[in-house]
Amino acid sequence: MPSMNTPRPTILRLRNPVRHNAWGSYEGFSTYAGVPQDKDKPSTELWLGAHPDDPSLVELGQGRLQALNRYIESDRDGVLGRELAKEFDSLPFLFKLLSASMPLSIQVHPSKEKAEAGYARETQAGISPQASERDYHDRNHKPELAVALSDFDALCGFREPRQIRDLLGDELSGYFGFTASRGEASLRILIAKALGLKEKDRLTLERMAVDRGRRLADRGEEDARTAGRTLLDCYAHYPHDPGALSPLFLQVHRLKPGQGIYVPAGVMHAYLSGTILEIMASSDNVIRGGLTQKHMDIPELLDVLDFGARPGIVHARRIEEGGESLEWDSPAREFRLSALILKAGSSRILSTSGPEILFCKEGSASVHDA
Repeated sequence: MPSMNTPRPTILRLRNPVRHNAWGSYEGFSTYAGVPQDKDKPSTELWLGAHPDDPSLVELGQGRLQALNRYIESDRDGVLGRELAKEFDSLPFLFKLLSASMPLSIQVHPSKEKAEAGYARETQAGISPQASERDYHDRNHKPELAVALSDFDALCGFREPRQIRDLLGDELSGYFGFTASRGEASLRILIAKALGLKEKDRLTLERMAVDRGRRLADRGEEDARTAGRTLLDCYAHYPHDPGALSPLFLQVHRLKPGQGIYVPAGVMHAYLSGTILEIMASSDNVIRGGLTQKHMDIPELLDVLDFGARPGIVHARRIEEGGESLEWDSPAREFRLSALILKAGSSRILSTSGPEILFCKEGSASVHDA
């Protein structure tokens, strides 16, 4: 590490951890982001940031490496800048490359207030940070923005009650006692009952749901066909999992490359397939709601859900001033996502008031301190 009298470098080279899981892709990283990947196992996420669960490593020279979170801790004012360091203990955002070949777990992220209360409650109860039943791994919220690099499908946000009733049909609506007129209350009952079913009852639900999915997949309306096909695909990957019913009450979004989706706190969602860039507040707080064998805390899920919150489809805004670039707007204070478009042989002078992570998605580029 530099001594106290040695100026810190303004540009750091990072080595970033790659995660592997069965839901990942064998070619998404290399095809859509130019990142080499292991051909023998699927790659799921590339983390770029200082989250303590999997921090990037800073190259210090002469083969020395240091975790980015530790590097920041050694001189928060110097690394983050004094203004940012007054508000945040570390890098306020986490940047990811994510590639999925099958649905991820359904999940909800808590608000800042619920995260702080949940973290304190579980810590006071003595629940180990490594315990499978722990919901809160940090005190932060996790609003996130996903931008598609390939065609990208996601479940995100609740449908309108009348549409849910129509997609469920008579048999499933009767099974859950769902009525459009009761709206949120009826939807809470549906989610709680579905996720709390015993094994025998899960098989009964699967029979009804698959039958309904096949009927919808053959209907004329495009949205109904998409909902039915998505349900069948979820059950194919997660047999007997009641979360596979979710395409009938969650919206199915199909993004083209360059389109984004912003997910605020309290929104139930699941990424289905495709490769994305994802930026979020630096947190790993996940409350799961199906399509998973991991721990599900149904009461906490229902408490964290915000039935009035809505995801937002985000289109890139083109900026010509100072050189061509794209920006994806979001209301989150912790991050901003933009893309520089450089022609061969061209250069750009960048100025910044805080830390940035630069990721070269295509071609090659060099970065120099002015």
